[in-house]
Amino acid sequence: MNLFLVEDAEVLWDLIDRCLLPVLFSHAAAIILSTLLNVLRISQVSTVSLFIIFLGLTLAVTLFYHNLKVSTAGKYIIVTGCESKIGYAVAKHLDELGLSVFAGFANSIEGKIKLKNECSGRLQTIDLDVSNERSIAAAVTYIQQHTKGIWCIVNTGTWSVFGHSEWVPPSVYRKTLESNLIGLIHLNKAFLPLIRKTKGRIVNITSILGRIPAGIRSPICVITSALQSYTECLRIDMRKWGVDVILVETGHTTTAAWYDKKAMLDEAREMWTGLTDDQRNDYPEDYFERQIRNLGEYRTESVTQLDGTIRFLKKLT
Repeated sequence: MNLFLVEDAEVLWDLIDRCLLPVLFSHAAAIILSTLLNVLRISQVSTVSLFIIFLGLTLAVTLFYHNLKVSTAGKYIIVTGCESKIGYAVAKHLDELGLSVFAGFANSIEGKIKLKNECSGRLQTIDLDVSNERSIAAAVTYIQQHTKGIWCIVNTGTWSVFGHSEWVPPSVYRKTLESNLIGLIHLNKAFLPLIRKTKGRIVNITSILGRIPAGIRSPICVITSALQSYTECLRIDMRKWGVDVILVETGHTTTAAWYDKKAMLDEAREMWTGLTDDQRNDYPEDYFERQIRNLGEYRTESVTQLDGTIRFLKKLT
């Protein structure tokens, strides 16, 4: 299938979706105003005439904002978690839009080299592990030396494991909390002075699983719920500074560097051996591994299926 045709169809559908509400509003407003004017005998204007007037005005405003573009010149963006598929794709896409990107990698030297070769000279790769305070401090110092302000932070990094609530030990929940929430809070706090200078924005990308609980994914469900609440609180706090805080909740997509088959099963066996004898009787090993294998779509999806998230981020620039 031609990718350009797919993109054009998606843009057309997005435009139709945006125009639907103005059409419904214009229709309702025309009926109400026409009825009111006729009852009060102020005017005998028809509903159709009012509908056309309202529709023209609302569509004009909608199309204006639909086509409104933000200048990318001189705007610096930090993207965390670029070792993951979604972080890598976001950094590459923002560079293509003409933004100056600091692509943060917690690891993956090969990923750094590959991204740098695929992007323009504006993109810089940096060492940035959001779970490490020293790494964050070093990144702040480096970025302050190269720019006076940051226009946007896009947080894409996610670490988690799969397992029912009873399987996952507290240490794993603790690591998930440190990697996905505490680290992100520390990172945002460190860069907020630079964000306020530009009246920029913070974009937190997470999973929709915080709103759709699933037992086998309990660690990521727990942490995304917390991240949603944190984002909403930060949005309220930053409103007076003119800083936008946005939450992007991805659906069926690869939001992290998910495991291959061997790594997933190794993680499964490690947690299974940590269960008590009674728990292992209730959750036989074959059942445990079967549950993990059934999540295969999370390790086989391609980057092309991240288009929905990338297309949404385009609306923010």
